[in-house]
Amino acid sequence: MLYSLSLQTRIFDFHSSAFVAVLHEKDALDLGVRALDRVEVLNPKLKRSAVAVIDITEREVRKGEIGLFEELRKELLIKKPVKVEVRAVPALESVSFIRKKIRGEKLSSVEIQKIVQDINAGKISELELSAFMTSVFIRGFDIEETVSMTNALLSNGKRIEFAKKPIVDKHCIGGINGRSTLVLVPVIAAAGYCIPKTSSKAITSAAGTADSMECLANASLPLKKLKQVVEKTNACIAWGGALDLAPVDDKIIKVEHPLKLDPQGQIIASVMAKKAAVGSKFVVIDLPVGPEVKLASEEKALEISEKFKKVGEALGIKVKSLITNGRLPCGPAFGPALEAKHALQILEGRVFDSMAEKSCRLAAVLFSMVEECSEEQGFKRAKEIIESGKALEKMQEIIQAQGGKRISSEGISVGRFMQAVLAKRNGKIVSASVKKLATIAREAGAPADKGAGVWISAMPGSFVRKNDVLFEIFAENERKLAEALSLAEKLQAIEVQ
Repeated sequence: MLYSLSLQTRIFDFHSSAFVAVLHEKDALDLGVRALDRVEVLNPKLKRSAVAVIDITEREVRKGEIGLFEELRKELLIKKPVKVEVRAVPALESVSFIRKKIRGEKLSSVEIQKIVQDINAGKISELELSAFMTSVFIRGFDIEETVSMTNALLSNGKRIEFAKKPIVDKHCIGGINGRSTLVLVPVIAAAGYCIPKTSSKAITSAAGTADSMECLANASLPLKKLKQVVEKTNACIAWGGALDLAPVDDKIIKVEHPLKLDPQGQIIASVMAKKAAVGSKFVVIDLPVGPEVKLASEEKALEISEKFKKVGEALGIKVKSLITNGRLPCGPAFGPALEAKHALQILEGRVFDSMAEKSCRLAAVLFSMVEECSEEQGFKRAKEIIESGKALEKMQEIIQAQGGKRISSEGISVGRFMQAVLAKRNGKIVSASVKKLATIAREAGAPADKGAGVWISAMPGSFVRKNDVLFEIFAENERKLAEALSLAEKLQAIEVQ
């Protein structure tokens, strides 16, 4: 076994959440390492090094070569093949802490900090990270562990300082349609408060807030531009993934998604780290409850609400939760452009429906925290800001500051191929499945195809006649429209009795 080897680099256009290197089996044998062991790779010219997880091959690299995945290449600042020094390194202490959690033992703040540091440094493999998140999903985090994870995510990401105070914010646990953020943010900003909203893109739904905002303006703002937008308008609606506020959390989400894991403690830590990173002092949490969303019962919602409150207290953030109706669609739209269109319709005063009401209720909670007024007074104020046109004007300011043009709801482009799904009988609509409607919208191309989605024409409680329109499917090409129509026929997302 050799202590180290000098190997020629070979660049692979592959990506991973960890730093990954590929060794020929004979070089691995010389170093005394096996697949998923770790090596330190040193670029001697620039004196940059990184610890990488190794894969072993007989063919993809020759003896005397080392393959570098893209993240490792960037870390070592290698642009063309060079000689690097490679040596075996001992097992990571953080992996022993992951095993500790698998056994069901509590982790200390130091242990959690070390795990997060090694994830951030690319030292933890995706297999080990998956094992860690699975153990958190099964064993859970207590409040102390959740606070420790929040602080670890925060210290391994970027922070943004804004001159305007106080900073308020909102988060939705998800699982429901309707971009209430696109209504709430301009209402709060028009009231004079600072709300730098960073949002996500859809993973399993038909649209995320960032997806819908991209139909109106640029949502991928560099840090300097984001601060300029907030200083000018009191607000922004930006994609958080472009900001590196919690880069470790982005890596964690990548391994959670295929396993469909959503450990409650990790969700809370993820949300609160991002809120703390932008300096939020008042946060409202939207908790939709229903059989098809993430929180199936009010009991579960109250449980997570209390945990958010306690973690907020530890961080110096006042948090209130609002339990909302996740049993019914929140507005008629599913899909990025359609949900943006609906939000603008509310701001234009064209409609005041369930999503408009929810947006005002969320604003009311924030007003009650900042101004110490009642939520009833806060609701009235939010509604008045919409009715006066101030929220619409503020939204147009935000859109223009983020590189978009003034636009009306009628000016938003949706998929040019459309087909209506009709009622097969006379009767009353007794249910509309949020999950099924979102699935149909995704089949039509959402969220990747911004104009694709579903628009409901008749809500539960309405009476319809045979051949009345239940909902319309929009797509950007005929094939996807046909596939979505076929799926709609099978799923029967809206039930008429």
